[in-house]
Amino acid sequence: MNDQGSDPRIAQAAEAIRSADALLIGAGAGLSAAAGYDFTSEERFARDYPGMLQYGFTQKIQMMANFSVGENLLWGYYLQNVAETRFDASEPHPVYRALRQISDLFGEWFVVTTNVDALFERNGFDPQRVYSPQGDYGLGQCRRPCTTDTWPSKPWIDNLLPKVDRNTQLLADQDLPRCPNCGGPTFFNVRCAHWFVEEPWKKGQRNWEHWLAQNRTNNIVSIDIGSGFNTPMWVRWPLEQITTLQPGNTLIRLNRDHPDVPAQIKAQSICFQENPLDILTKLIQHLH
Repeated sequence: MNDQGSDPRIAQAAEAIRSADALLIGAGAGLSAAAGYDFTSEERFARDYPGMLQYGFTQKIQMMANFSVGENLLWGYYLQNVAETRFDASEPHPVYRALRQISDLFGEWFVVTTNVDALFERNGFDPQRVYSPQGDYGLGQCRRPCTTDTWPSKPWIDNLLPKVDRNTQLLADQDLPRCPNCGGPTFFNVRCAHWFVEEPWKKGQRNWEHWLAQNRTNNIVSIDIGSGFNTPMWVRWPLEQITTLQPGNTLIRLNRDHPDVPAQIKAQSICFQENPLDILTKLIQHLH
């Protein structure tokens, strides 16, 4: 691994930031992982969800949108998981503070993220400049859906998490949350099936499209953190496409597993596999 203090990529990335007219931040699951939300750690899963080991589960990722386990286990898991990932009261994470420091250098900036943990908003980013097309654990919806209404999910956490049996991780039938309109099944407002309610995110989409139209002829530096190939149409591919719009555009990609870029933008890209916080810290030092 290179000594990042003398790594020429750091200087190149810093110069790209200095010379850009606008900043676009794209973020996938790799950013949440860098902030400490690990969905693959078997050790942490065994510690936090001991009641689920008896069903053969060893990682959080095995439970993502896993409706096949049945309502009782689904809710028993998700109430705890959402409490941890969406509603914890921890201090702002250094990786988000670093991104804020960089965004503060720009009048024109925007964020598009597939993460549903609202960590950008929770770390001080203007919600009007954040587009989250995959939804937010902070909202609930009907799963039929009988309505396009959504509602805050925090009361579910507060009222139902204490009722989850820690020995089995099950929530009893009588406690399963139901739609206040039709009495049907509910879930968090996240894009995991055909019943996802899009309405809360249409304004964010309009803001995103308006920002792109405004900055189409500007030099844009894009910082892409942790976007992979599960849903590349939301972050990874758009940032690559945006890089092609102007010869002065640059893509800074921070990705441990997928740092590669298409051949046509290789000359406009700077890629890192190292720890995102280390890279961002070095970048900020160079910028100052």
